[in-house]
Amino acid sequence: MKKTTLFIFSMMFSLSGWAADYSQLLNKITLQLNSQQWITTKTALVSVAVNASVTGQGIEKVQTDVMQKLNQLATGDWHILSFDRQQDKSGLESVQIMAQARLEQSNLGNLRDKAKSVSKPGETFTIDSVQFTPSDAEIQQANISLRNNIYQQAKVELDSLNKIYPDQKYYLYQINFVMQPVMPVANMMIEKVASASAMSPPLAVGNKQELQAMVVFAAMPDVMQKLVHS
Repeated sequence: MKKTTLFIFSMMFSLSGWAADYSQLLNKITLQLNSQQWITTKTALVSVAVNASVTGQGIEKVQTDVMQKLNQLATGDWHILSFDRQQDKSGLESVQIMAQARLEQSNLGNLRDKAKSVSKPGETFTIDSVQFTPSDAEIQQANISLRNNIYQQAKVELDSLNKIYPDQKYYLYQINFVMQPVMPVANMMIEKVASASAMSPPLAVGNKQELQAMVVFAAMPDVMQKLVHS
């Protein structure tokens, strides 16, 4: 029984050692593939800074009032990114809030004027930025499309390789993706967009996304094929 167990362990270690050397003996071809795609978006990421005094009202009242004013500013799914509560030396308390929402272009007209109109003494709203960048969902969908394109390119290369070297029987050994940074969006005047009295028809603004992949094709040498199948 012990001899059988020792024999099995010996085989396992031998096989693991052979597997480690096996990859080094393969005939490998490394290829870099590239795929690019424009990600278009018709929405903008709008950030609003709010400064409010808590004097004479509770903090909950301030929060409720700010959310109501944000929806008056523009209809959207507003999110509070930061909420800083401070007290000066005189004992007066204030809050600084940063809110953000992704808005359709139809909601961007007169943003700065609207921010002034919803502001009041002790509670001011300021448009911090308007960025035409793709949403996470749009980027994710583009990445899926880019990967599928890389897979198709790899398949074409592999089929071509096996037609030229039919006896080698190449297969896809490894593929490593390298995501490139999103290219800057087409330059658009934020001040003009945020303060225009009338918006032009919706314009699809695009960002360029690029995906690279290092693809390795491998084939087993004839000597190794004979050893494996013998």
